Amino acid sequence: MSVTEEIKARVDILDLIGSYNVAIKRAGRVYKACCPFHNERTPSFVVYPESGTWRCFGACAEGGDAFSFVMKQEGVDFKGALEILAGRTGVELKPQTSEQKLRDAELDKLRGLLNETAQFFYERLCEAADGEAAREYVRGRGLTGPTVDRFRIGYAPQGWQEAIQHLTNLGYSEGEILQAGVATKNEKGRVYDRFRNRLIIPIRDARGAVVGFGARALDPEDTPKYLNSPQTPLFDKSHLLFAFDAARRAIRESESAIIVEGYMDALQAHQAGFTNVVAQMGTALTEVQLKQLAKYAKKLIIALDPDEAGVNATLRGLNIARATLGEYRPVFDGAGVLRQSSRMDVDLRVMTLPEGQDPDDLIRTEPEQWTALVANAQPIVDYVIDRGTAQVTAGTPLADREAIARGLLPMLLENEPHRHHSVQRLALRLRINDRDLLSLAQRQQAQAAPLPASARQQTSLAKRVIQSEPPPTETSTALDTYSAMEGFTLSFLARRPEFYSVVNRRFAEVAADRDSLLGPLGPDDFERSEHKAVMSVFLNAVQQFEYDPLEFINDNLPADLRAELTRLLEGPLATLTDRKGWEAAEIAAWAQEGRRAAIQVRQQIRQEDPELTQFMIKTLVLRRRRIKRESEELGFLQQEEPEQALRYQREISRRYRIIRLLDSAVQTLQQSH
Repeated sequence: MSVTEEIKARVDILDLIGSYNVAIKRAGRVYKACCPFHNERTPSFVVYPESGTWRCFGACAEGGDAFSFVMKQEGVDFKGALEILAGRTGVELKPQTSEQKLRDAELDKLRGLLNETAQFFYERLCEAADGEAAREYVRGRGLTGPTVDRFRIGYAPQGWQEAIQHLTNLGYSEGEILQAGVATKNEKGRVYDRFRNRLIIPIRDARGAVVGFGARALDPEDTPKYLNSPQTPLFDKSHLLFAFDAARRAIRESESAIIVEGYMDALQAHQAGFTNVVAQMGTALTEVQLKQLAKYAKKLIIALDPDEAGVNATLRGLNIARATLGEYRPVFDGAGVLRQSSRMDVDLRVMTLPEGQDPDDLIRTEPEQWTALVANAQPIVDYVIDRGTAQVTAGTPLADREAIARGLLPMLLENEPHRHHSVQRLALRLRINDRDLLSLAQRQQAQAAPLPASARQQTSLAKRVIQSEPPPTETSTALDTYSAMEGFTLSFLARRPEFYSVVNRRFAEVAADRDSLLGPLGPDDFERSEHKAVMSVFLNAVQQFEYDPLEFINDNLPADLRAELTRLLEGPLATLTDRKGWEAAEIAAWAQEGRRAAIQVRQQIRQEDPELTQFMIKTLVLRRRRIKRESEELGFLQQEEPEQALRYQREISRRYRIIRLLDSAVQTLQQSH
């Protein structure tokens, strides 16, 4: 993960904007405020917490992410915003080594591969004839179309190499497909699809990027019933929580998180509107998962299946939670010995489900009972006492009851505010005098060695080794991802800035009425923060005449972005011959002589420079993506503000008209190329 990506993962866009005294108010799924960049009475400044972005639909007509907000608010360039946000989030700024750059490039490519794989599975579920059994299974589980779309649930076909074939057609190598965990290799060296005839559930990281898959068998004879992606550079199920990216906003707002066991439990919960639910994907809760939740929630509710396996998983999770979320501090025990005690930083509770029901069943059949169970979830101490003493009867020997007490007392004594009540309750259940229990606890503490303050920090982390072989040459198919399109566009402009006017003229030609949505190419056409910053510097470069544009860009970019631009320039465009660019007079003449002359000039350009056509296509696609993104944002506002629905609908219709025109322009260029 690059420094900028790490900062974006850590920063909370609402906290950031609010720290500048911007009065943000919730408006359904988004937040609104009067724009801090221009005077207005009616709020037109919208913040999207889930994507970490903002947009002004008023006079500014601008938007972006945390970096662009700080740049505009503080009046600094990207480097300045990087330093401000690094200090705010605790990210250390260090020059990237060549190994780090290589690692980031490899991981970015794997993310693109996994995203393409998720889309392939999703389309097979929605459209393919062989996906009917999977669609029937989805209907039988009560999942609706919007849920399928929102989580991009898919279907892995029965064939042995269908996903592999799809990805190789896109330019990915067999080695990359294996590394991403989409394919596997047997002892004979045969490579085949890892997931076959299974319902596919994409697993995303905290920022919403697909990093792996969970796959549910559709044939009862297939084993295992659930199959996850293997450990990869991007996928480590002990570090991930399913649906966390979709649940984070609700967890932050409610200050509570509910942890269930499986994908279907979480999907049903979100479909029913219980959006602060995450799943632990069949593993015991881990330190990383709990710390991730504790950043946003003051209350954690564990709601696992009521069978024996679920109970055992709950108890294991509670033990991990004690070690992870406890705040250790020095105390003196009854004998005057300095020891370490812990106090839970979060309110940890357990939700006991009815016998024979899991969260999926309960939410589908009795959602009101689910709400009641959440409200009445047991404090951790009560749950531990109930479970720990469940088998105690009138005939249980004293030695057995004392053994149970020795197992439970350490946790009960850590719960300082309710220690006395907890010991009394345990004493009542075990029929042992509470003074005797306290005496037993003191003997246990005296026998135990002092716990070092750093003990709970000694976590074993798997070391990932990245092969130091040179990155593969990018192909035209690899450039089909939007991030690669952005990189191609920037590298082309840096080498041949004279064509900036050409592409802007092409935008103007798309619509006869010169719609403002088709203004000049700018930073908002790019999604990656690094690319926005490079484009901002490029605009300054073409507006000055003292220095060569590429020289100006290199002199004014921060070191890490200069390295990124160098990488882009060494990519596919490095094979271009050193032809002299079109003279400004020729470009101006082309812009003035009309459509027939324009067609002739475009044909001439294509003959001399095939890459220019690709550049034109990619800039049109980037603009289309930007307008589509704005349409979706307006759609959210239309749902949240029905009184303004007509105004928003007009804006959405206007944008879709431009999208159709852009599609036509792209098609024309592709056909003539």
